[in-house]
Amino acid sequence: MFLEFVTQNWLVLLAFAGIAAYIIYLTITKQWTKVREFAYQTMLLAERIFSEQDGKIKFDFVVRIVYKYLPPWVKIFFTEEHLRKLIQEWYDIAKDFLDDGIVNASQK
Repeated sequence: MFLEFVTQNWLVLLAFAGIAAYIIYLTITKQWTKVREFAYQTMLLAERIFSEQDGKIKFDFVVRIVYKYLPPWVKIFFTEEHLRKLIQEWYDIAKDFLDDGIVNASQK
């Protein structure tokens, strides 16, 4: 019976699966945008608070704060080490943009 239902409605089921995947993609993308924006705000906060401190202290502060406020479902898939790599990547992009207003790898 189930197999018969699937064979008769495969196009509808495929369309539903595609729409569901697209909604999940949009949700995850929007969530990562929020995480990235929060990370940038935390980077600026770290610069103000630890102005004379070592960059490692600032970086660790940003990673800990951002990881603490990640949604629980994201923590299932991403460890703090994954987040470290992402924050470093986002920092490099921001620093590259700030030097001349273009993301063009001019800092490297």
